[in-house]
Amino acid sequence: MELAYRTDRGQVRAQNEDAVLILGDERAGIALVADGMGGHEAGEVASQLVIEQFRRAFPTLPASPMEMENWFRHNVELANEQVLDFSKQANLLMMGTTIAGVCWHDETIVIVHVGDSRVYALRENKLQQLTEDHSYVNVLKQLGELTEEEMRVHPKRNIITRAIGSKEHVEPDLQVFAEPEFDTILICTDGLTTHLTDEEIKQVLERPVSADVKADQLIDQANRLGGSDNITVALVQFTDRKRG
Repeated sequence: MELAYRTDRGQVRAQNEDAVLILGDERAGIALVADGMGGHEAGEVASQLVIEQFRRAFPTLPASPMEMENWFRHNVELANEQVLDFSKQANLLMMGTTIAGVCWHDETIVIVHVGDSRVYALRENKLQQLTEDHSYVNVLKQLGELTEEEMRVHPKRNIITRAIGSKEHVEPDLQVFAEPEFDTILICTDGLTTHLTDEEIKQVLERPVSADVKADQLIDQANRLGGSDNITVALVQFTDRKRG
């Protein structure tokens, strides 16, 4: 297994409001990204609060799939409370953050997701988006009113319909995969997917290079195409996964 992450301010934003966490090894671990919103310190604090909650909680990561789901749900709720408390104390009404990530224990992988950051999986040269954006433009896409390309340039593409810190309670989307045999998992903020298509992402992930090099290439490519937002990627590459 190879683990890698990169986070970059991009070419336009004054500061980086994204945050990222990777911890663990082949037996058990976690990889998360968070994309803060609210402007300047508000977004940066929100994303960091989420990441630090999971950093503290990582030693308690359970082994069974059901317990892993409950662990994710519990810590998302704790992070939500922290962001809400901070926003009230600082009088920051628009403060919040997305979260997307995975945890694994032996052959079980659990995915968590709130907002429009994404989790992808590459398996046998096929790339699959495992999460469904909680966003205004994705609602329009599901209704057949927008294409994927139109979503990336829509003036309201940054409006998300679910976020940590936006309500008293937040319900994360959770998925469990038992022995999925993924080759690579990519977790990313929308600073990547605004500029790169799924096919362009797949081309990078398929290259016979290290996870570190792939992370650099994804960031560099998004910046070359405009870098209009902060860009964060985390990669979990299963170099020795057995095939059935």
